[in-house]
Amino acid sequence: MRRREFATLLLPAVCAGRPAAGFRQDALDRLTAAIKSGAYPNTHALLVEQDGRLVYEQYFAGTDERWGQPLGKRVFDASSLHDLRSASKSVTSAVLGIALGTDFDKAVARPIGSFFPQRKLRPELHAVTLHHVLTMTAGLEWNEMTVPYTDPKNDELQMSTTKDPVGLVLSRRLRDKPGAVWYYSGGLTQVLGGVVAQITGKPLDVYAKEALFAPLGITQYEWIGDPKWDPHMPAAASGLRMRARDLARFGSVYMNGGQWQGRQVVPDAWVARSVRRQVQSIGDWHGRAGWGYGYQWWIGQPEGYDVAAAIGNGNQRVFVVPKERMVATIFAGEYNKFEGHSERLFAAVMAARGGGTS
Repeated sequence: MRRREFATLLLPAVCAGRPAAGFRQDALDRLTAAIKSGAYPNTHALLVEQDGRLVYEQYFAGTDERWGQPLGKRVFDASSLHDLRSASKSVTSAVLGIALGTDFDKAVARPIGSFFPQRKLRPELHAVTLHHVLTMTAGLEWNEMTVPYTDPKNDELQMSTTKDPVGLVLSRRLRDKPGAVWYYSGGLTQVLGGVVAQITGKPLDVYAKEALFAPLGITQYEWIGDPKWDPHMPAAASGLRMRARDLARFGSVYMNGGQWQGRQVVPDAWVARSVRRQVQSIGDWHGRAGWGYGYQWWIGQPEGYDVAAAIGNGNQRVFVVPKERMVATIFAGEYNKFEGHSERLFAAVMAARGGGTS
């Protein structure tokens, strides 16, 4: 008999009134009611996997956007595509890890300019390595942390005004010594998308379809990019739209060391490197004091649990909790609001544990 996989059988225990061991049905019912009452504003979906089994899956209604364009009110279900926003960064990292393969140490130590031999870059960029780009410690001038996403002067938005987003990022001057200062930059993730194209000879979305999505059985998604970008490339930092179950599946791959159904999809060493603190602390930006940063993953200890998280604007989240063999996936529509509702929702999920029976 084919072994149980939560994203293939898709028979979450909560739907049958039987939560998996470690979760209390009454607590999950209260959580559903709280979401519907607005306690966690504009939450669109919550999925919880434990030990390979989908133990909770609920969808809700709310206002939404498609890469910044209003969609009005939507009623969500398992077939609904949803913006990942910056959770796209973690997927881009996975695709890059696949492209680099198991022997990636030399590659991450290379100057970023060496991946773009056709470009004439400032000599000072020789000190910026792929590792610095992955960890957002490149030191390049960027204003994404200081100018709101609603302001067209924000450099993340400025990328949409140029034909060559990778060139825009690499044209910026060094503000800090590479490796010295963490600074959040979607532009650096766009450079990673360019690296994938240089290594594979294929745009990021094309290679991702072959190397990541197809092995995971993910067929319904969009990876949006600006149509003026030449050559074509998707928005590596923010443009991916997926179904909740498929994003949860991606989280499960990272919980299982890069494997899906016994197949090594993402190199296990890349997964380990990605979810380890490469930057010890990122400060208190958007209330994330205590969080560090890996290879396009956030690393923290919310509620005292060691967690690797893919995080996106609007309260998009994938919380991977390896010790508990658990993944929590959240979609929401709180774009450009940073009150931390998803972290509170994660706390509620963890509070629902204990005393359940299988």
